Amino acid sequence: EFQTFAPIIHILYSKLQTQENEMCRLCQQRVYPMECLVADKQNFHKSCFRCHHCGSQLSLGNYASLHGKIYCKPHFKQLFKSKGNYDEGFGHKQHKELWNSKDRCSSNQNMTKT
Repeated sequence: EFQTFAPIIHILYSKLQTQENEMCRLCQQRVYPMECLVADKQNFHKSCFRCHHCGSQLSLGNYASLHGKIYCKPHFKQLFKSKGNYDEGFGHKQHKELWNSKDRCSSNQNMTKT
């Protein structure tokens, strides 16, 4: 009697396809299940999951992300949170500069009026 192995081959092929789609977001290499870390719905090698600023290796409990970049919590706070401007460093003007320019205009107008 002849047996077919088509179902087994199909299962193996579908597993292979799934694994090929699991690429590390940073190095673009294949991530195997034992070395895979998933953060922000993205796959990373454990060794690639590092702070964008200082390069220290991170874990799921000690990272923060902004605009697709991963940071350690201390540098995230230092770079963004403590300043109250989460867009600073991404090509946007600091809100402080906008406030200062308005303050200067109003103080100059007050000086000319008196």
